[in-house]
Amino acid sequence: VPCTGVLVRTGVNVASGATDKMSQFINAVSVLIIVMLLLPMFTYIPMPVIASILMTSAFRLVPLKIMTQLAKEDTPELFILIFTTTVCVFGDGALGLISGSFIALMRNAASNNYGYLSF
Repeated sequence: VPCTGVLVRTGVNVASGATDKMSQFINAVSVLIIVMLLLPMFTYIPMPVIASILMTSAFRLVPLKIMTQLAKEDTPELFILIFTTTVCVFGDGALGLISGSFIALMRNAASNNYGYLSF
């Protein structure tokens, strides 16, 4: 959940057109003030409501324009994106990122014609 919060906050800042690091600070202070003032009311929010808010926020982070562009220009990269997302959602987030990074690394290594390392 903390990772989701960071990604959602960054996504909101990007979607809002924020261009400075100060936006993260302003967001954090705003959340702190709201939580400090309204924390007793948050205990009454049912978990399914919180889950639906997180799911909606996560789906809004899906880069549909990038996926469309990848489908046209680099289909294997699109498959890596979909594979990584699937493992993160249905498995473990860290495992998804590690496996997706490994596949991308292997693809990049295969596209280079280096058979050995030279020092």
